[in-house]
Amino acid sequence: MARSALPVALILGAVACTGDLGGDQNTGGIDPSGNTDTTVQQGRYSGLPEPCGAVRPETLAELLPDAEPEVYAGDPLATYDTGRRVGCDWRHVDGSDTQRLTVDFLRVISYEPEVSDDDQAERDFETRAAEAGVTITGEDSGDDGGGDAGDGGEGDVGGDGEQSVSPASGDTTSDARELDGIGHVAFIDDRLTSDDAGDRRDVTLSFRNANVIVTVVYSVSTTRPDPAPDSSQAQAHAETVARQLAEGLDG
Repeated sequence: MARSALPVALILGAVACTGDLGGDQNTGGIDPSGNTDTTVQQGRYSGLPEPCGAVRPETLAELLPDAEPEVYAGDPLATYDTGRRVGCDWRHVDGSDTQRLTVDFLRVISYEPEVSDDDQAERDFETRAAEAGVTITGEDSGDDGGGDAGDGGEGDVGGDGEQSVSPASGDTTSDARELDGIGHVAFIDDRLTSDDAGDRRDVTLSFRNANVIVTVVYSVSTTRPDPAPDSSQAQAHAETVARQLAEGLDG
């Protein structure tokens, strides 16, 4: 009986050693059952910045002139998950004029195994642009997406995305177009609403860096019978904020 036990022990030991070696081998993305590894890389960003501290004080002073100190502190936007979405709101009322700035950060997570977070963010961003009437024509550069204007320069138009439309009511006009030089891809939507109460201009600038979508909204309204809030100045202010936020993501 003692002699027969030795070969059995040796055979079991050999099987165990073979199993250990197989577990350490590089299978090239295929597990022993033959299934292909479909793990998709997670998005570049795993967190978001503190939104009320993301805009420089001197910029806030320019966009919201002569506001009280508590206005410049901003009010955080209520969100259910600050790891996924954060925002801040600044609002200043000065007699007949009101200026308001809102920033919103959204970190996109894909729930499809074969779709990366970055790719899902690209899809979501293109949907947003389409809702604003903009077709994204520029390719994702894949670089850091910082605040450098690059060759595009501030306020450059992305080509086919430019348009100007007037709804049937005649009370609102809009100018929506793709932008170069902010994040990986960006667009701006400038809308002027006029009625008996006055004029209001809302400039929305949205850009994407990897798996984070950032939206800046700068609004100026007045009840005075003066010319409507200037478009070029409002757009320049929104672009300044967006560039700072893009730089902050990569800082």
